[in-house]
Amino acid sequence: MSFELYRDPITPAKPAGLNTQELRLYLGVGRNSVTDITQRFGIDKIHGLYPEANVWRQLFGIAPSDDATKAQLREPLADIAWVSRMTGVPLSTLRNSLRNQQWRYDYGVQLGRDDGEARPRLRRWIPALIRAQAIGSPAPSFTVTSTGLQSPFPDPMQRRKDAETPETSVFSALFGAGAEISR
Repeated sequence: MSFELYRDPITPAKPAGLNTQELRLYLGVGRNSVTDITQRFGIDKIHGLYPEANVWRQLFGIAPSDDATKAQLREPLADIAWVSRMTGVPLSTLRNSLRNQQWRYDYGVQLGRDDGEARPRLRRWIPALIRAQAIGSPAPSFTVTSTGLQSPFPDPMQRRKDAETPETSVFSALFGAGAEISR
């Protein structure tokens, strides 16, 4: 499998952060989607710019640990078509795997609003994570941030996985931690 950049990294024109157009390109969404996404994820605009650290923390709960990972985070988020090409998994199989919690790669972030009528199709991934998993190399070392802000629309797939997956490790069985959980 060859190494393939999704798109050229986006370096903000101003060191303080991304303007709306740069954020739109980074997220890979239409210009009318940026405001909705930033409001739902609590990404604040400061003096007309979105600080990169805030974007990464609010969308993924991570921060770059060094300059190399910062460069990897600046690569625009990948869409499902690119993930399909990189992993060799057909689009329909990929969507089905995500829906059934059987996806073996990073789940990414769902940027689209789930209005109940149709499943949102704005899931985006950090290309460096998919690329590392696809070629079998170690994942980039991001710093996990602790933030009290949560998306007001948590990923329904993750919520379902958490609710349906009881603790079944040997240790929980031995010490009774999983005894109260039943299917």
